[in-house]
Amino acid sequence: MKFLFIRTKSDEADNVISPFYASEFTCIMSPSYFPPLGLLYLGAVLEQDGHKVEIIDLCAGQETINDVKKSLKSFDAVGMSIYFDNYHSVENIAKMIKKHDSDIPVIIGGPYCTYLKNQSLENIPHADIGVSGEGEQVILELVQYFQGLCKISDIHGIYYRENNIIKKGNRLQIIKDLDSIPFPARHLVEKYDYGRTKDFYLLKPKFTSMITSRGCPLKCRFCARYSNVIKGWGFRQRSAENVVKEMQEIDRKYSSATIVDDNFLLDKKRSHEIMDKLIETGTDIEFMIQGARVDTADEELYKKMKKINVKLVGYGIESGNQELLDYYNKNFSLEQAKKAVSLSRKMGFLTISTFILGGSSIETEKHIENTIKFACSLPLDMAIFLPLYYQMGSSLWTEAVNDNKILKDEYTVIADSRRGLGNFTPEELFEFRDNATRRFYLRPGYIFNQVYLAFKRGNLRLLKNGIKVITSF
Repeated sequence: MKFLFIRTKSDEADNVISPFYASEFTCIMSPSYFPPLGLLYLGAVLEQDGHKVEIIDLCAGQETINDVKKSLKSFDAVGMSIYFDNYHSVENIAKMIKKHDSDIPVIIGGPYCTYLKNQSLENIPHADIGVSGEGEQVILELVQYFQGLCKISDIHGIYYRENNIIKKGNRLQIIKDLDSIPFPARHLVEKYDYGRTKDFYLLKPKFTSMITSRGCPLKCRFCARYSNVIKGWGFRQRSAENVVKEMQEIDRKYSSATIVDDNFLLDKKRSHEIMDKLIETGTDIEFMIQGARVDTADEELYKKMKKINVKLVGYGIESGNQELLDYYNKNFSLEQAKKAVSLSRKMGFLTISTFILGGSSIETEKHIENTIKFACSLPLDMAIFLPLYYQMGSSLWTEAVNDNKILKDEYTVIADSRRGLGNFTPEELFEFRDNATRRFYLRPGYIFNQVYLAFKRGNLRLLKNGIKVITSF
């Protein structure tokens, strides 16, 4: 069979992501910055099974919906990933596909389908099948169905239409052995340029991403977690050997990569094994570790990270108030945050952290001021200040639904005082965010230090973009 997978752009009319962007640095959170790993994994298992796959990334390329339409005659089925900011775009494309050829199966998956389940097919009436959870095994079962070798009701983890009625397939299955999944089929998106915000590269081009675990054993209250809606969904890791093998494969084709795990360094034994094996074999690639807990900071491990060419470490410190860290269930201290960032600076890593503003009913302007001051006191290279959004799948969202402050079909809601979700209006939260961003980046000492570090690190790319950010204020 021939499959076409599409990643769509965020909905312009209902974009919950755009308010985040207070500077060009925060654009590294944009979908177009990273390749679509979920689709690349599906492409890999399908190709391994002998099928043909093409991916059109409307976030990263110059293609349009018309280009998608021209391609349809060559494919037997179309699949699209849905997050919470692009379902209108997905529906428009699904409608176009069915208008062009009503017999082409349209498959949708991703967080939207996992959290909303059968409702996702109600909201996207031109889609035929919705996949909840992981799709690698499901897509092969769907192939069997398309080929007439099994019943659709036997397929695990799906919702589907039958005579205009939405029905549920077999119970969802969780992939326990992540080593059994082939590496992402990165060649399917080689034509796209990732790791770039406008004309700025944080790391060397050519850039890709990878993930070495799924799930998270921690329970931060603001985090949308599959374990809150999928029974048995737990934290699973690939073996150190399997991870290193993929890193070596990436090293042959790419110059930089980001590791997008929620907690890549959580298992210190595995982390040391990965670093030791990479030091032994050697690598030229630049690494960015996107998800690092401050309480995993360890000098011996960080020294090994430096040896394998880690260039950037990202943290989620979130607040400069211990009582708010406790409220969010972060389970670390401000002192641990200071230690981790200072150690990263000592190792020469670029450091970035996110901070949440106005996300609690107990948070006052004094708390926000403390967070801004704490961020400015740390030797961070970049800081991203965000208002809190209650996201479907998070504990805070569930609590708000139970308190009748949020409706069950509202998937992303800002912490709005008018709805009893905080102490500030959205307008006030955006002003706090912009003020925090200006105060962090416009400090004379920070600017001088960044100029010095740019030359010391030999990273004039960052200096160039930093000047753009500063002048934009």
